[in-house]
Amino acid sequence: MFKNLYSDEFLSTQVGFDNFYKLEDLLEFISSTKYIELCESQYEYATKIPGVHNHYLDNLIYLREIGLPSNKSEKFNFSNLNKLKQIDILEKNKKYDPLENLEKFEWVATKENTIVCNDGQILPSFDIGQKKPFNIQILDNIKYNKQKQDEYIKIIEPTDDFRNLTYALTPFTNVIIFPTGSKKRYLNKPLEINYLSLTDDPVLEANTNIIDIQYNTSVRLKEIIWPTSGQMNYVTYIVRENSELIIDRDTKDCGGWGIFDSRFVCHPGSKITINFKNEGSTYTQENFYFKCSSNVEINLIGRNNIKPGNDYHQYVQLKSQNDNNKSVIDIKNVGRENANTSFIGKYDVSPYSIGFSGDMNNENLMLTKDVKMHTRPILDIHTKEIECSHGCTISNINKEHLYYLQSRGLSKSDAKDILVDSFLC
Repeated sequence: MFKNLYSDEFLSTQVGFDNFYKLEDLLEFISSTKYIELCESQYEYATKIPGVHNHYLDNLIYLREIGLPSNKSEKFNFSNLNKLKQIDILEKNKKYDPLENLEKFEWVATKENTIVCNDGQILPSFDIGQKKPFNIQILDNIKYNKQKQDEYIKIIEPTDDFRNLTYALTPFTNVIIFPTGSKKRYLNKPLEINYLSLTDDPVLEANTNIIDIQYNTSVRLKEIIWPTSGQMNYVTYIVRENSELIIDRDTKDCGGWGIFDSRFVCHPGSKITINFKNEGSTYTQENFYFKCSSNVEINLIGRNNIKPGNDYHQYVQLKSQNDNNKSVIDIKNVGRENANTSFIGKYDVSPYSIGFSGDMNNENLMLTKDVKMHTRPILDIHTKEIECSHGCTISNINKEHLYYLQSRGLSKSDAKDILVDSFLC
């Protein structure tokens, strides 16, 4: 979206860097009147659907007021935002048709039960496009489903993080709906979602998606994130009453930077399990927000093996608003040379959340002395009738364990790999 609207006039203002801009420049441009006019001229629905149009304009105004996130915000206390803001983002102001580049990704396009999210667009695989398995409904834009527009638009709300910026870059929202079905068919055949760029040019990708799991349905998703340049994703998962959602997420180190903001709206009796792993990148920010009704079960399991020199920052917030919710948060991070990681986890339990059970654990392993690792578990409890615990550790490789493996004939590097694998299990 943004790459097609970015003007030569603005690029020419970047003295000595005709094709480069930073996030501060981006913010200034997209909150301008000129950008709004460009959006309205290119997307006719912008003015035809008042609800969508007004909500989008309100977001731009709010974004203009609050600006980019800062380290003063709790969720970014340990994040290296200065590094993110200093990254030059390359843009060639080149329009392209992503479908023309699909042949480069035939392994995705022809893969069964797979979709590609590319800069605000959803490209189904040939399999889904032709067969539409399980009656999955893919709305490329909520404008095509006016009856649901009010329901879905209300979900996208102003915040003090990167959601506003992501939504500003994608003035349309994609919706994937899993209809009410059996408890097995979606689990046995998961939907694979790839977030990637379909161009060789370094670009800033932005996606705003809503995934709606209807009543009494069990769904498994396989998410693969490919931040080849800059990528911002804002995904809202609606898990309806008595439904189950399982997510297996793998974020690759592609040399770029990425922000993935996941928000979960959990209805009564729902269950969510997330297994994720991350290698880090130039800068990676991964946020999870859970808004729980009653009798909700949340399991968040993360195993992150951060490569040398990479940044990885994570914020988890769970709001328990009613009775008998359960949660397990178990995050393990491994840091190598000059890596920088942080974890902030927060249980926010209301006075009406009686019977809440929560266990939060964060373990960190430093392989070298120059690694920076931060951890902060937070319990914000407003009732006594709960069971809640938290713990965190930061440690080095156990020298005795390392010596034992070396005494059995293993090299030092192989011994370290075994200990890391054991730690992450």
